[in-house]
Amino acid sequence: MIRRPGHSVNASVAREPVALPAVAGLDLDLAVANVARWGGDTGLFGTSLTAGLAAAPKAPETAAVQDLAAVAAWRAGVIGLRTDALRAASSCLDAGLADAVGATLGMPGPDVAGFVEGQRTDRFFWPAWQRLGRAYLIARIGGFAGLGGPWLAHPGDVISAGERRWLVEVGEELWAVDADLFGHSVSLADDDPTDAGDAAGTDGVRVVSVPTSYLLEVVREAA
Repeated sequence: MIRRPGHSVNASVAREPVALPAVAGLDLDLAVANVARWGGDTGLFGTSLTAGLAAAPKAPETAAVQDLAAVAAWRAGVIGLRTDALRAASSCLDAGLADAVGATLGMPGPDVAGFVEGQRTDRFFWPAWQRLGRAYLIARIGGFAGLGGPWLAHPGDVISAGERRWLVEVGEELWAVDADLFGHSVSLADDDPTDAGDAAGTDGVRVVSVPTSYLLEVVREAA
């Protein structure tokens, strides 16, 4: 179980720096820089993309490498790439690269099609978790500013504000939390909490404040 900001699906994944291959027509060094600029984990990006390329049955075309890079960046926490990554994963499936996509995502190749389909309606879907039959932790988000987190005060009440968005009161401020399976973003919000719903979230997913921590927990309740 993670005890710092992060997502459970990647909690045990190695993040050692790797040397990415040269690909004609692509600047993977720029891709790494963009992942960092967008708040992703560059070590996880490199590890995931390298695994995906190694699992391809032959050297992929440039377009396929670009698609795998989009999937790897999403897995590395770039939440804004979710839609592009799902499109890219579908494109790779059509090209016979299920094993490459699976290795990029950290799952068996035969599970990829079901994962992509499940993600279309549930941004927290992960095949192995669907069989648990119990509540589980998706992510921990936030943290104390003195330890690299965003907040100087303990996060308080959490209010659902859409499909993947929550509002949290932190001292005198209102913060917005966006999250999916692989990533999240935290920023000051302009929303009026009186216009939002309750804290139930979507499809049994809740974001909760823990009295003993500056971290919020994203959890899925038991079905």
